[in-house]
Amino acid sequence: MNPTESKLFSPFQIGNLIIDNRFIRSATFECAANDDGSVSEDYAKIYKRLAKGKIGMIITGMISISEEGKSYKRQASLHSDEMIPGFSQLLNQVHEIGGKVFAQIAHGGRQSEIQGTFPKAPSFGIPDMVYRVLPIQMSVKDIKRIIKDFGNSALRAKKAGFDGVQIHGAHGYLISQFLSPFFNHRNDEWGKDAKGRFQFLRKVFDEIREKVGEDYPVIIKINIEDHTPFRGIRTEEVFENLEFLVEMGIDGVETSRGTLAFSMFDMCRGGVPSKEMSKIMPKPAQAMTNIALKLNYPKKKFAFTEAYNRLPGKKMKEVLNDCPLILVGGMRGFPLMDQIVKNGEADFISLCRPLIREPLILKKWSQGNTNDPTCVNCNKCLAGLAHHMVLQCREKKKF
Repeated sequence: MNPTESKLFSPFQIGNLIIDNRFIRSATFECAANDDGSVSEDYAKIYKRLAKGKIGMIITGMISISEEGKSYKRQASLHSDEMIPGFSQLLNQVHEIGGKVFAQIAHGGRQSEIQGTFPKAPSFGIPDMVYRVLPIQMSVKDIKRIIKDFGNSALRAKKAGFDGVQIHGAHGYLISQFLSPFFNHRNDEWGKDAKGRFQFLRKVFDEIREKVGEDYPVIIKINIEDHTPFRGIRTEEVFENLEFLVEMGIDGVETSRGTLAFSMFDMCRGGVPSKEMSKIMPKPAQAMTNIALKLNYPKKKFAFTEAYNRLPGKKMKEVLNDCPLILVGGMRGFPLMDQIVKNGEADFISLCRPLIREPLILKKWSQGNTNDPTCVNCNKCLAGLAHHMVLQCREKKKF
């Protein structure tokens, strides 16, 4: 088969935006912005390189909606209008190359390494040994302020020239925390039951839509499962949330799974670079951390399998109907990706780690070389982020 005749290279719409092909770069934290969250040279290089690869659409790594919502050092931000010019300059360059970019907007909630020991979250919570925090419960006033922050950051994204926004509702960050019974123990309208836990996301979406208008594409990344120690969000509740989202008018849904604090290697299966990651701890604690990581993430627990979100994604697509589904999670072989889209199991294929190693891989595929990506799923790229190093492939083996 000529790859260019594949449905993967056919156009498709998200909202009123036509995407040239079915490939999307899944949001990946870059650790590359300036300290104030503005666009740096390192940050710009990543996106210009991806645009040259002719990927249908690029989703940025998580961009904080406020100073309080920031999770990491060197995280990009749209917390103020001062951030707009830097993004505008970059997006003009990306658009000239032919790229399309969505801003993934997020609030970290309890998952923050820079907000001190007591970050605000939906509920008083279980101590978090990854971020080393003990979250405190947000007031209703806090919640309403953060909802406004989401709307304002989405408007800044639109003004800067982003082609759309993605709400980060996965991976244990704030919206994911509100949705999950593991994190959300509130007894008011913002918790209590599945409908209450969805309330925060509903209000966030409504605020964004009011700010950016009906024609601006708004999509979401959402967990299939949390894989927390006790009951988090599960598939049956996800389906109910999807029905809510479709009713509200969401323009697309991207699958995901896991939380950074409790199941990082569920969302990005493969190697566990325990030795590299343990080095973020003080030297006396490194050996014990290395052992703990190996015990918590044995190789077989979250072993890499190709398209590991395919089955739940297929069920999600049945609920979504005409609303586009973006499938992420171990997407590697061109024939399998082609089959998934051809069968109508998903509308877009989302890639992360293969594009860290080979940002131009799509050009290779379009020219007839449909060999699998050379990414070995070692996850050393993620270990680099833990050390506040700019996102890049750190596997030395050449192919």
